[in-house]
Amino acid sequence: MVTGDTPPPAALIKQALSNNDQKDQLQIVPGLGGRYISLNTTLPPFNNANVRKAVQAGFDRDAMRLARGGPVIGDIATHYLPPGFPGFDEAGGQEGPGLDFMANPKGDMALAAEYFKKAGFSSGKFEGSGELLMVGDNTGPGAKTNEVAKEQFEKMGFKIRLRSVEHAAMYTKFCSVPKAKVEICPNTGWQADFTDGQAYLDATFNGANILPTNNSNWPQLNDKAVNQGIDAASLLTDPQDRAKAFAEVDNKITALAPAVNWLWDKTPSMSSSNVNMVIDRSIAEPSIAFSSIK
Repeated sequence: MVTGDTPPPAALIKQALSNNDQKDQLQIVPGLGGRYISLNTTLPPFNNANVRKAVQAGFDRDAMRLARGGPVIGDIATHYLPPGFPGFDEAGGQEGPGLDFMANPKGDMALAAEYFKKAGFSSGKFEGSGELLMVGDNTGPGAKTNEVAKEQFEKMGFKIRLRSVEHAAMYTKFCSVPKAKVEICPNTGWQADFTDGQAYLDATFNGANILPTNNSNWPQLNDKAVNQGIDAASLLTDPQDRAKAFAEVDNKITALAPAVNWLWDKTPSMSSSNVNMVIDRSIAEPSIAFSSIK
């Protein structure tokens, strides 16, 4: 009678927004995180930073957002720390740090070609012959974004083998298991337990936290400057110093392009017409303790 940690399909969100009788059944609140397509930085071709930047430059991130519900479900990300987090403004706010390959939400194939050429592909597109394994969700909005992601990679010359599985298996058997050697994980993202840079960037991008199972550094990024920056920022106690330090880490990560960073979440929840739905904003989901039957 209420949605849980799986958002309603885009069609239902659109229906509720356009129907006055259903508007009170939909609530949209700021999330505590975002979504990104992880690129395995330990495997070719994504061990080449210029290939990753080319992908980010050419990717139509707005198409990904439309597949999930459009602007109502969030803003297109320009760096990692989400709105509302300490360090968000210091990292560039909504505009981001000004990196060219993050500038166009709809993708810039001419700029992507420049980065592919820097990576050694004279045609301006990826020229490898082998298939890359992409593992994503087989149901819900994630299944739709998988297809969009596959199309975006293919337009840049990649050959993609998409394997769609249950959401839990996507993590436990593939994307969170480094030995599975998955090149692309299109349905990854992070929702922090509290609004702090360490809560958002440490488990997800610190090379020291790459684990053989239950790994949440999905790009397996292991950059010395990033690791040291996270460790140093985590020890700071002054709020302003801490925010500034994590903003600098955020900018370092964004510049390395370990993922196609496409959304800062706003979380939609829906309920049946006979439910008074109350949202717990600390988790951006319905609170069963405070919701009730009308």
